[in-house]
Amino acid sequence: MMNLRKLPILLVCVVLAVSSLACNAVMSGGSTPVSAGDAPATAVPATDAPEVTATVEQDSANGAIAPATMTSKGPGMVCLGSRSGLNCLDEAGWQVYNQENSEIGSDYLLAGSVCPDGSFALAHINGVSLFDGKSWQELPAMDSYSSPEAVACADDGSVWVAHFQGVSHFAGGQWKTYGSENFANGSSANELVYDVRAGADGRVWVLTSRSVALFENDAWVVYQEDAGFSGSRFFNAMTLDSSGRPWAAHGDGVDVFEKDAWQPIKWSDYVTPQGVVVDARGNAWVGTLSDGVLQYGTAWKKHNRKSEALASDSVNGLAADASGRVWVGTSYGLSVFDGAGWQTFLMNNTGLADNDVRFVLVTNDGPSLPALDEKEKGSLTGKLEDASNTPMSGMRVEICVETLSSTFSGDTPCSDQPFFLFTETDENGVFLIENVPTGYYVIVAETGTGWAQLTDTYGITSERTFIEAGQQYDIGTLTLEK
Repeated sequence: MMNLRKLPILLVCVVLAVSSLACNAVMSGGSTPVSAGDAPATAVPATDAPEVTATVEQDSANGAIAPATMTSKGPGMVCLGSRSGLNCLDEAGWQVYNQENSEIGSDYLLAGSVCPDGSFALAHINGVSLFDGKSWQELPAMDSYSSPEAVACADDGSVWVAHFQGVSHFAGGQWKTYGSENFANGSSANELVYDVRAGADGRVWVLTSRSVALFENDAWVVYQEDAGFSGSRFFNAMTLDSSGRPWAAHGDGVDVFEKDAWQPIKWSDYVTPQGVVVDARGNAWVGTLSDGVLQYGTAWKKHNRKSEALASDSVNGLAADASGRVWVGTSYGLSVFDGAGWQTFLMNNTGLADNDVRFVLVTNDGPSLPALDEKEKGSLTGKLEDASNTPMSGMRVEICVETLSSTFSGDTPCSDQPFFLFTETDENGVFLIENVPTGYYVIVAETGTGWAQLTDTYGITSERTFIEAGQQYDIGTLTLEK
């Protein structure tokens, strides 16, 4: 028997005897850097770098967007990290690597990086795995490893991991950890370390929620409010472009390090960046938590569900190949932009192993895009009963494709999602949802006084139910908990 465990979705609602999903719908510069450990530098006037919004073209003299010349590097591959392992595509087709068929350290992948030699470094819940396309290597465990946010490979073969409270560096067979106190000072000091990037020039850049730190010549240089940035920043993601320049994305825009100073490029609306990349054409791309993708050449342009560019507005990872394409991993599928248009790949029409793509890695020109092949649809059936084991009739049951959070903007929990299906229970509490595309689904049910969802073993997050191609899946009896 499976239970609908407690996980309220609308925090302002009264918690009921069963878990309540919702009562109803809601919400629909530069200055002098400082060295770590020093007192913050005295604030000085910001540089005169122009600030750019979505409606103002950038001054070409700024130099923040440099012209790019694309150079083919030959066929490559793309690999996607997810909770289902590593899913790779090359000219031979799709391949899934998990703990059942490979030596990968965990199926639950959190971050990845392409190394200078074309291999991959993968951070997962148990450590770091290295993969060269054929063989696997697991790095020794480290005591300070916690909540990996990013991983980077350096030219010297060493590996850097960003995690809560610091970054750890693996070199010479050993780990060395630098605490977050190295990356910011004073009011900007914090333990939220979000990203790390290793440049071909040997410099390493670390991003926290309030600062950017540069590691060079065994010393840290810190850029933060009034010490490299005019005003406060709440950073979320970073990348290095082909020239080795860091781009740091925050809620109000991006800052690019150009000629030893940070130059701001602003957008008009506040967003939460999830990733940033600069493509082979010189365009900057920022993936966001709920607003799709922002593209910058001379002005900002938005790509999202509304424009029919993406299957989901929740973007988890970005990558760019040498041929000019941009690969966007979302909570519902992989979308690819070729310079002219978009194409989306899902579990139901390709060899994708999981629609919830956590990060994207691509080498060289990337692979050829495979033809879409729609798979046979399946169905989901089950029974809904209350805590006293009485069947519940006339209750709406929904399935959708993204994890449910504390709020939802549609009329029902799933109605605002990229894809959902629903039905009602009969007089015996039985429900049947037909024509279900292959994929993982979240299940929610009406309770008469609110909503409840099927959660994982710990009752913390949405349980995902896998429907295979052509499968008639019986989930059994779902019993509401008191």
